[in-house]
Amino acid sequence: MAGRIPLVLLACGSFNPITHQHMRLFELARDHMHQTGLYHVVGGIVSPVGDDYGKRGLVASKHRLAMARLALQSSDWVSVDDWESKLEDWTETVVTMRYHYDRIAAQYHSSKDLPTVSVDSMKAEPCKMGGEPAPAPLTDEEEMVK
Repeated sequence: MAGRIPLVLLACGSFNPITHQHMRLFELARDHMHQTGLYHVVGGIVSPVGDDYGKRGLVASKHRLAMARLALQSSDWVSVDDWESKLEDWTETVVTMRYHYDRIAAQYHSSKDLPTVSVDSMKAEPCKMGGEPAPAPLTDEEEMVK
C-alpha cells in the first residue's frame, strides 16, 4: 500500500472484560481506513486502564490484561499494551495517545527497512513502520480531546 499514511489504531478503556465487539471494532476501523485510500493500518493496540480508574466492579488490571491477551492471541496485528494499566493514577486518554505516538514515531525514525509492524515489537518496543511517511504529530486541538 505504497503512498498511504501508516496508521496504528488505539483503543483505550476498561475492557472489563474485553468482548468480541471490542475486537470487531478494530476490524471495522481497519477496513474503513483502508477504504479511504489514504491510510494503511499497520497495527492496533488495546490499552486497558489502571486499577484506580474508579469504575465500580472493575476487575484487577492483571486479570483484564490476561483476558485481553487471550482474546487477541490469534491476531497478527492487534496487541495488548500494559503501560496505561501500570500507572498509579487515572490518566487522560490524550496522555496515553501521546505515549504511544512518541514510541511509534521513535521506532519509525530509527528504522529503515522494516515495512510492517510486528505484534511482538508492539508489546516490547515501539512499532516498526519503516519505508513510509511518519504520522503527523497531534495538533493542539487533538491534544485537548479527552
